[in-house]
Amino acid sequence: MTIYFANIVGGSLFGALLSWILMLWVRVFVKQVYAEANKGYSNYSVVNKLTNIPDWIIIAVLTIVSGVLAFWRQWSPEFFSDIILVTALVGVALIDRKTMLIEGRLIALAITLRLCWLLYFAPQDILTSLSGLLIGAGLLFFVGFMYETFRQRQGLGEGDAAVLGLIGMWVGWQGLGAVLLIAAVTGIIIGGISLLKNREKNQEFFALLQTQIPFAPYLCFAGLTVFLLQETGSQKFVHVFDYFL
Repeated sequence: MTIYFANIVGGSLFGALLSWILMLWVRVFVKQVYAEANKGYSNYSVVNKLTNIPDWIIIAVLTIVSGVLAFWRQWSPEFFSDIILVTALVGVALIDRKTMLIEGRLIALAITLRLCWLLYFAPQDILTSLSGLLIGAGLLFFVGFMYETFRQRQGLGEGDAAVLGLIGMWVGWQGLGAVLLIAAVTGIIIGGISLLKNREKNQEFFALLQTQIPFAPYLCFAGLTVFLLQETGSQKFVHVFDYFL
Protein backbone atom coordinates (compact mmCIF):
# COMPACT_ATOMS: atom_id res chain seq x y z
CA MET A 1 0.00 0.00 0.00
CA THR A 2 2.83 2.39 0.86
CA ILE A 3 4.52 1.74 -2.47
CA TYR A 4 1.32 2.42 -4.41
CA PHE A 5 0.76 5.65 -2.48
CA ALA A 6 4.34 6.72 -3.14
CA ASN A 7 3.89 6.02 -6.86
CA ILE A 8 0.77 8.17 -7.02
CA VAL A 9 2.31 11.05 -5.08
CA GLY A 10 5.55 10.95 -7.04
CA GLY A 11 3.70 10.78 -10.35
CA SER A 12 1.42 13.63 -9.36
CA LEU A 13 4.34 15.87 -8.37
CA PHE A 14 6.13 15.03 -11.61
CA GLY A 15 2.97 15.77 -13.58
CA ALA A 16 2.42 19.07 -11.77
CA LEU A 17 5.93 20.26 -12.61
CA LEU A 18 5.66 19.12 -16.22
CA SER A 19 2.22 20.68 -16.72
CA TRP A 20 3.40 23.98 -15.21
CA ILE A 21 6.29 24.07 -17.71
CA LEU A 22 3.88 23.19 -20.52
CA MET A 23 1.48 26.01 -19.63
CA LEU A 24 4.39 28.48 -19.60
CA TRP A 25 5.33 27.25 -23.08
CA VAL A 26 1.75 27.64 -24.31
CA ARG A 27 1.42 31.11 -22.80
CA VAL A 28 4.68 32.36 -24.32
CA PHE A 29 3.83 30.94 -27.76
CA VAL A 30 0.36 32.48 -27.75
CA LYS A 31 1.69 35.88 -26.69
CA GLN A 32 4.29 35.80 -29.46
CA VAL A 33 1.67 34.94 -32.06
CA TYR A 34 -0.71 37.68 -30.91
CA ALA A 35 2.12 40.22 -30.81
CA GLU A 36 3.12 39.44 -34.38
CA ALA A 37 -0.46 39.51 -35.60
CA ASN A 38 -1.09 42.91 -33.94
CA LYS A 39 -4.83 42.68 -34.40
CA GLY A 40 -5.16 39.21 -32.92
CA TYR A 41 -7.29 36.59 -34.65
CA SER A 42 -10.44 38.37 -35.72
CA ASN A 43 -10.95 35.82 -38.49
CA TYR A 44 -11.36 33.06 -35.90
CA SER A 45 -14.21 34.54 -33.92
CA VAL A 46 -15.68 31.15 -33.04
CA VAL A 47 -12.46 30.09 -31.34
CA ASN A 48 -12.22 33.32 -29.38
CA LYS A 49 -15.83 33.07 -28.24
CA LEU A 50 -15.32 29.66 -26.75
CA THR A 51 -14.88 29.59 -23.01
CA ASN A 52 -11.18 29.52 -22.19
CA ILE A 53 -10.14 26.84 -19.72
CA PRO A 54 -8.13 28.33 -16.83
CA ASP A 55 -4.51 27.21 -16.61
CA TRP A 56 -4.98 25.78 -13.12
CA ILE A 57 -7.59 23.35 -14.39
CA ILE A 58 -5.23 22.05 -17.08
CA ILE A 59 -2.44 21.71 -14.50
CA ALA A 60 -4.77 19.92 -12.08
CA VAL A 61 -6.00 17.48 -14.72
CA LEU A 62 -2.49 16.68 -15.95
CA THR A 63 -1.35 16.23 -12.35
CA ILE A 64 -4.12 13.70 -11.73
CA VAL A 65 -3.46 11.93 -15.03
CA SER A 66 0.25 11.67 -14.24
CA GLY A 67 -0.52 10.21 -10.83
CA VAL A 68 -2.87 7.64 -12.36
CA LEU A 69 -0.28 6.71 -15.00
CA ALA A 70 2.42 6.32 -12.35
CA PHE A 71 0.12 4.03 -10.36
CA TRP A 72 -0.81 2.04 -13.48
CA ARG A 73 2.69 1.77 -14.94
CA GLN A 74 4.47 1.51 -11.55
CA TRP A 75 7.15 3.93 -12.80
CA SER A 76 8.14 1.56 -15.59
CA PRO A 77 9.71 2.98 -18.77
CA GLU A 78 6.26 3.01 -20.38
CA PHE A 79 5.23 5.70 -17.88
CA PHE A 80 7.67 8.19 -19.39
CA SER A 81 6.57 7.31 -22.92
CA ASP A 82 2.95 7.90 -21.92
CA ILE A 83 3.81 11.24 -20.33
CA ILE A 84 5.57 12.42 -23.49
CA LEU A 85 2.49 11.65 -25.59
CA VAL A 86 -0.05 13.14 -23.17
CA THR A 87 1.94 16.33 -22.58
CA ALA A 88 2.67 16.90 -26.26
CA LEU A 89 -0.92 16.35 -27.40
CA VAL A 90 -2.38 18.54 -24.66
CA GLY A 91 0.03 21.33 -25.58
CA VAL A 92 -0.69 21.01 -29.30
CA ALA A 93 -4.46 21.01 -28.70
CA LEU A 94 -4.35 24.08 -26.44
CA ILE A 95 -2.18 26.10 -28.82
CA ASP A 96 -4.21 25.17 -31.89
CA ARG A 97 -7.43 26.03 -30.07
CA LYS A 98 -6.11 29.45 -29.09
CA THR A 99 -4.23 30.43 -32.27
CA MET A 100 -5.25 28.07 -35.10
CA LEU A 101 -1.54 27.23 -35.40
CA ILE A 102 0.50 24.11 -34.69
CA GLU A 103 3.57 24.44 -32.49
CA GLY A 104 6.10 22.53 -34.57
CA ARG A 105 8.83 22.71 -31.93
CA LEU A 106 6.65 20.83 -29.46
CA ILE A 107 5.96 18.10 -32.00
CA ALA A 108 9.64 17.88 -32.96
CA LEU A 109 10.64 17.57 -29.30
CA ALA A 110 8.08 14.82 -28.69
CA ILE A 111 9.25 12.90 -31.78
CA THR A 112 12.87 13.19 -30.69
CA LEU A 113 12.09 12.00 -27.15
CA ARG A 114 10.03 9.10 -28.51
CA LEU A 115 12.90 8.01 -30.77
CA CYS A 116 15.37 8.20 -27.87
CA TRP A 117 12.99 6.17 -25.72
CA LEU A 118 12.62 3.54 -28.43
CA LEU A 119 16.36 3.30 -29.04
CA TYR A 120 17.00 2.62 -25.37
CA PHE A 121 13.97 0.63 -24.23
CA ALA A 122 12.30 -0.90 -27.31
CA PRO A 123 14.54 -0.90 -30.41
CA GLN A 124 12.43 -3.71 -31.87
CA ASP A 125 9.49 -1.29 -32.20
CA ILE A 126 11.34 1.47 -34.07
CA LEU A 127 10.21 0.31 -37.52
CA THR A 128 6.56 0.16 -36.46
CA SER A 129 6.78 3.58 -34.84
CA LEU A 130 8.47 5.20 -37.84
CA SER A 131 5.96 3.64 -40.23
CA GLY A 132 3.16 5.15 -38.13
CA LEU A 133 4.90 8.54 -38.28
CA LEU A 134 5.43 8.50 -42.04
CA ILE A 135 2.09 6.99 -43.00
CA GLY A 136 0.15 9.24 -40.62
CA ALA A 137 1.82 12.43 -41.79
CA GLY A 138 1.77 11.40 -45.44
CA LEU A 139 -1.87 10.33 -45.38
CA LEU A 140 -3.22 13.57 -43.97
CA PHE A 141 -0.91 15.65 -46.15
CA PHE A 142 -2.20 13.83 -49.23
CA VAL A 143 -5.84 14.33 -48.19
CA GLY A 144 -5.22 18.04 -47.63
CA PHE A 145 -3.37 18.34 -50.94
CA MET A 146 -6.18 16.70 -52.91
CA TYR A 147 -8.84 18.83 -51.17
CA GLU A 148 -6.95 22.04 -51.92
CA THR A 149 -6.36 20.95 -55.51
CA PHE A 150 -10.02 20.32 -56.33
CA ARG A 151 -11.68 22.89 -54.07
CA GLN A 152 -9.10 25.66 -54.61
CA ARG A 153 -8.93 26.40 -50.88
CA GLN A 154 -7.19 24.94 -47.89
CA GLY A 155 -9.16 22.35 -45.97
CA LEU A 156 -6.58 21.09 -43.51
CA GLY A 157 -3.75 22.98 -41.90
CA GLU A 158 -0.25 21.83 -42.80
CA GLY A 159 0.46 21.12 -39.13
CA ASP A 160 -2.41 18.64 -38.82
CA ALA A 161 -0.40 16.11 -40.83
CA ALA A 162 2.47 16.43 -38.34
CA VAL A 163 0.06 15.87 -35.44
CA LEU A 164 -1.26 12.64 -36.98
CA GLY A 165 2.30 11.54 -37.67
CA LEU A 166 3.18 12.14 -34.02
CA ILE A 167 0.18 10.07 -32.92
CA GLY A 168 1.18 7.35 -35.36
CA MET A 169 4.48 6.90 -33.50
CA TRP A 170 2.49 5.61 -30.53
CA VAL A 171 -0.51 3.86 -32.09
CA GLY A 172 1.27 2.53 -35.20
CA TRP A 173 -0.13 2.67 -38.71
CA GLN A 174 -2.73 0.08 -37.68
CA GLY A 175 -4.42 2.56 -35.34
CA LEU A 176 -4.52 5.51 -37.72
CA GLY A 177 -7.89 4.56 -39.22
CA ALA A 178 -9.55 4.62 -35.82
CA VAL A 179 -7.87 7.92 -34.97
CA LEU A 180 -9.14 9.61 -38.14
CA LEU A 181 -12.67 8.29 -37.75
CA ILE A 182 -12.98 9.30 -34.09
CA ALA A 183 -11.46 12.72 -34.83
CA ALA A 184 -13.82 13.29 -37.76
CA VAL A 185 -16.94 12.28 -35.83
CA THR A 186 -16.10 14.32 -32.73
CA GLY A 187 -15.05 17.25 -34.89
CA ILE A 188 -18.34 17.25 -36.79
CA ILE A 189 -20.44 16.95 -33.62
CA ILE A 190 -18.58 19.29 -31.27
CA GLY A 191 -17.39 21.66 -33.98
CA GLY A 192 -20.87 21.84 -35.47
CA ILE A 193 -22.42 22.62 -32.10
CA SER A 194 -19.82 25.36 -31.50
CA LEU A 195 -20.50 26.89 -34.90
CA LEU A 196 -24.25 26.97 -34.34
CA LYS A 197 -23.89 28.24 -30.80
CA ASN A 198 -21.65 31.14 -31.85
CA ARG A 199 -23.44 31.88 -35.11
CA GLU A 200 -23.69 35.59 -35.74
CA LYS A 201 -27.10 37.16 -36.25
CA ASN A 202 -28.38 36.88 -39.85
CA GLN A 203 -25.29 34.91 -40.85
CA GLU A 204 -26.00 32.65 -43.80
CA PHE A 205 -25.55 28.92 -43.33
CA PHE A 206 -23.12 28.63 -46.26
CA ALA A 207 -20.98 31.41 -44.82
CA LEU A 208 -21.06 29.64 -41.47
CA LEU A 209 -19.62 26.51 -43.06
CA GLN A 210 -16.64 28.54 -44.32
CA THR A 211 -15.62 29.34 -40.74
CA GLN A 212 -12.34 27.71 -39.81
CA ILE A 213 -12.19 25.58 -36.68
CA PRO A 214 -9.12 23.91 -35.16
CA PHE A 215 -8.93 20.21 -36.05
CA ALA A 216 -5.83 19.29 -34.01
CA PRO A 217 -7.72 19.09 -30.68
CA TYR A 218 -9.96 16.38 -32.12
CA LEU A 219 -6.95 14.52 -33.51
CA CYS A 220 -5.29 14.71 -30.10
CA PHE A 221 -8.40 13.44 -28.33
CA ALA A 222 -8.75 10.59 -30.82
CA GLY A 223 -5.06 9.72 -30.56
CA LEU A 224 -5.19 9.47 -26.77
CA THR A 225 -8.39 7.42 -26.96
CA VAL A 226 -6.97 4.90 -29.42
CA PHE A 227 -3.67 4.67 -27.55
CA LEU A 228 -5.49 3.98 -24.28
CA LEU A 229 -7.63 1.31 -25.94
CA GLN A 230 -4.54 -0.35 -27.35
CA GLU A 231 -2.68 -0.31 -24.06
CA THR A 232 -5.62 -1.75 -22.14
CA GLY A 233 -5.99 -4.67 -24.53
CA SER A 234 -8.86 -3.37 -26.65
CA GLN A 235 -7.15 -3.78 -30.03
CA LYS A 236 -10.14 -5.63 -31.49
CA PHE A 237 -12.37 -2.66 -30.68
CA VAL A 238 -9.90 -0.30 -32.33
CA HIS A 239 -9.65 -2.35 -35.52
CA VAL A 240 -13.42 -2.33 -35.91
CA PHE A 241 -13.13 1.30 -37.04
CA ASP A 242 -10.94 0.26 -39.96
CA TYR A 243 -13.94 -1.28 -41.71
CA PHE A 244 -15.50 2.19 -42.04
CA LEU A 245 -12.48 3.64 -43.88
